[in-house]
Amino acid sequence: MKGTTLTYFLLFTTGLQAIVINYHAKEVCSLKGSTVVLKCSYDIPTGDSFIAGFWYKNDSKIPIQLNVPNVNRFVYNSHTCVLRIANLTLHDSGYYEYKITTKTSTSSLRDSSRVNVHVADAPRKDCWGVSYSSTSFCVLMGSTVDIPCTYGFPTDQTVTTTLWYREDKRRKVLIDLRLEKDYEGRVEHLSTEEHNCTLRIRDVGATDSGQYRFRYVTNTTGGAFSGGLVTISVTDLQVSMAAGTLTEGGNVTLTCDTSCKLKAVTPFIWYKNTRPTRHRAINSTLHLNPVSSEDAGSYSCAVRGHEQHRSPEAALDVRYAPRNTAVLAAPHGDRAVGESLSLTCTSDANPPVHNYTWHRKVGDELKLIGAGQSYVVANISYETSGLYYCVAQNNVGEQHSAAVSVPIAGQGSAKGAAIGILIVVPLLLIPGLLWLRKQKSRNPASKGNTTISVQQTDPSPVYDDVAAVAVASDLAWRRKTEAHNDVQYASVQFKSSKEAKMAPYASVEHPQTQTAQEDVQYALLNFSRPKDTPPAEVDPVIYNTVTKPPRTRIH
Repeated sequence: MKGTTLTYFLLFTTGLQAIVINYHAKEVCSLKGSTVVLKCSYDIPTGDSFIAGFWYKNDSKIPIQLNVPNVNRFVYNSHTCVLRIANLTLHDSGYYEYKITTKTSTSSLRDSSRVNVHVADAPRKDCWGVSYSSTSFCVLMGSTVDIPCTYGFPTDQTVTTTLWYREDKRRKVLIDLRLEKDYEGRVEHLSTEEHNCTLRIRDVGATDSGQYRFRYVTNTTGGAFSGGLVTISVTDLQVSMAAGTLTEGGNVTLTCDTSCKLKAVTPFIWYKNTRPTRHRAINSTLHLNPVSSEDAGSYSCAVRGHEQHRSPEAALDVRYAPRNTAVLAAPHGDRAVGESLSLTCTSDANPPVHNYTWHRKVGDELKLIGAGQSYVVANISYETSGLYYCVAQNNVGEQHSAAVSVPIAGQGSAKGAAIGILIVVPLLLIPGLLWLRKQKSRNPASKGNTTISVQQTDPSPVYDDVAAVAVASDLAWRRKTEAHNDVQYASVQFKSSKEAKMAPYASVEHPQTQTAQEDVQYALLNFSRPKDTPPAEVDPVIYNTVTKPPRTRIH
């Protein structure tokens, strides 16, 4: 029994050969955010066949793809025994092993060795790796993109070469972007300090979309490392809206679309007819509610800070009913009987007015008289009188104009003349009456004035005793004068002869013997000389005394 058992055991042990798994590296140190690739190989005994292979972490009995969050970061091919871990985190540190299930085995057999992965948050002596702030970038066309990057290498080695290259361009030899014709003058390595591998691409175009990778080489044999892939997606801006045409009073939302997702906080600017709009935008959308005809126009958008890279314009058409409808008459003014008058209907509408109708109102009666934008009132007569108006109509609505009348020359002239007389005549009479009253108050004794003209023929002094002549043409006036003891004036004019060379003077003096009860009459003396008479060297004085005659009552 013992021999049989031993034999069986020997047969068992010799029939079941061990599966050997070899790891390319048993210790791996990589930087946080970088990508690490674990590789291995295995040997399956002759007569057996491969069924499945899985990667496990820290002796877990559950495969990584079922036990690790963000499983998309873990990519492997079970047949090739390769595990890629992207965007490493500190929690990714640990032991990793690969297990295989074969056709003849009832359980997985493994080698006792496994890989120890350590993730460091800063470069250290034994760590290799490349770390990116992100592995996916959405970039606005025409702008500049920076890809922050750091890398680590053993401190006892020296980096001799660094380069960024396009992974999606199949080449046998890697080409530094700085040497490629399409990137000439637009690419820069911002390696201002050690372990910095940040890439900057200016004036990004559509052809810059693709996959990029950073690689560095040290001065030791096998001292090289390539970072993970970085994807750049280049997008332009497009304005989209549910409908490009809507009716006034509705609402519409305009969206500034991109082919990829820009950063979470990206401020947008909206333009209408190339000028910033008065409406407030929310993120990448612009809400118009309610829409008015003033909102019609061409809209475009841009990212703040990149205003020079605007989207193409998108037209917004706002429909509205006719408004500002009015009737224009030509020619202007009154028309004589028998002439004609042209009436034109104008209106503002979108879409344009497609139907005009004309109506005439006489009293309470309304009558449809024509259609079309213009209407001619021919052979004007009193029968064509009335109020005329038009109605403008489009697909949105309609509007009536204000009514206009057709004036006829001479109509109502008699009535107008009568009104004119009643108004104008009193206006003309009032100033005249006021003037007469004013003149009478200023010179109430004007009817008793006497004018005496004296012809001076002798240049020697002349003394004249001029007695005032009472004028009795108005008996009532004279009685009024006596009652009030008013003063009567005499106007005396002296005329010099052509030979006179002296300038006479007139003086009226009050008689010294005049009593208080007596009235004095004064003479107004007007002297005149010919225009060509020169002034005299010695001016003799001419005195004229006027005495008032005794009053004589007239019965």
